[in-house]
Amino acid sequence: MGCKGSQVQILSPRPIRFPLVRRGFNEYRQSHLRRRTHRTGHALFLEQYKLESNPFVADAARPVFASHSMRYAALKLDELVTRNIQSLFLSGPAGVGKTLLTRQRFRQLKDITYAWVKPTCETREEFLAQLLAEIGPAPVQGSAGELHRILEVFLRHQAGNGRFAYVVADGLERFAAPVLRELESLAQARLRNRPVVYVLGITRSEELVANLIPQYDGGPFARAAHQRLSGFTLDETRAYVWACLRGAGCNWAEELIPDEIVLDIQAFTQGTVGDINAICCTALDAIAARSTGSNRQPKITRVLLKEAGAALNLRYDASAWAQPVEELSADAVHLSDRSELRLEAARLIVSSGKTIVAEVALNRPRVVLGRDDSCDISLDSRYVSRFQNLFMETPEGWVLIDLSSTNGCFVNGRRVREHRLRDGDLIVIGHHQVRFTGPSAKAPAPVEPRTDDSDTTLVTPRVDAVRSGHH
Repeated sequence: MGCKGSQVQILSPRPIRFPLVRRGFNEYRQSHLRRRTHRTGHALFLEQYKLESNPFVADAARPVFASHSMRYAALKLDELVTRNIQSLFLSGPAGVGKTLLTRQRFRQLKDITYAWVKPTCETREEFLAQLLAEIGPAPVQGSAGELHRILEVFLRHQAGNGRFAYVVADGLERFAAPVLRELESLAQARLRNRPVVYVLGITRSEELVANLIPQYDGGPFARAAHQRLSGFTLDETRAYVWACLRGAGCNWAEELIPDEIVLDIQAFTQGTVGDINAICCTALDAIAARSTGSNRQPKITRVLLKEAGAALNLRYDASAWAQPVEELSADAVHLSDRSELRLEAARLIVSSGKTIVAEVALNRPRVVLGRDDSCDISLDSRYVSRFQNLFMETPEGWVLIDLSSTNGCFVNGRRVREHRLRDGDLIVIGHHQVRFTGPSAKAPAPVEPRTDDSDTTLVTPRVDAVRSGHH
């Protein structure tokens, strides 16, 4: 899957406040303390910092650590193993932890049948033979058509008894075309209109995923989900590097690898954990060799880190830590029907940076905001999902609902799925802001029995607009 130095461990996808899982860090630190107790007299790796060993070597124990994108991917994995979706595609560059995340999650499951297929299967016969050996009755010899029929009959029988199989295709972009077609064919197998096999594809190519997932319902990968894994953010890289050092006994992690060096680490690695481990390991080995017998307090410098990056053939890219900049203009905000708009109490003020680019009146009971042209408010921005948010008017006031967007919905700095809007609430969408102005939502009033025959209107979101699976 990329760099062999990747040793990040992933927890179950419970929401946590910080990328570092404290319980895992404490266990990791205690294990180092126990080893240090049993190894008195052993020379320290870096005496000036009381660093017992290099925490970034390939086989070193490191604290349990997960990035935000990994936790979202873990949530999607849970949906797959609970059979809420039939197919899941994990994409992202090499070294971000796609394979590691999947392996750890599947190891936690008991009584699950799955086949882990790699691109070494170049023909349909090899692919089907491996599936028959791992999720089928037993290894069988025959033509591709015969192997397919035997496997499909067996999987239908298993599904009829409540036992379902999973196929993990690792390195999907390198699979031969006949193998991909066979995988699609197996995904179409049904028993009582339910799939008999569930597919997990791991790939570096997002374009391949877009071609495999049809844009219509009922295709071979119907009820499929796509989650892109990215490298650590700058804050996550900083927390990860310093946590590894502290766990290995270093109480001056910020002095050994200062914050400006963390910026360069992020620029060299783009947050890829395997590359972070490699460049930190190389730099620490170099500084340990140079500081042997010295009383001076060494630290990693930009020159030393540049040498380590050159030795590992890593390219420096400042955009990895620089804040992305995208400015909206007034022409980037589109309204589906300008003729129906009129001045109302509730309004949305769209701004990019410090510039207000549009003001939109909420004069309809339901307004969908997103990137798609069919949305009531369309934003031409790559940071906005096709269907991002739903603004819905209720008797208690306006409510904001996140339509399972990729980047999530943040109100006043807090991620929400549903939020009763108040005057002045700041909604962050990607790198842009939307300010809500209008009457604040009231607390729901107690339901009283109706005593008259007055008409009651129930406002509900439009079904065709809430398509959370396509961003």
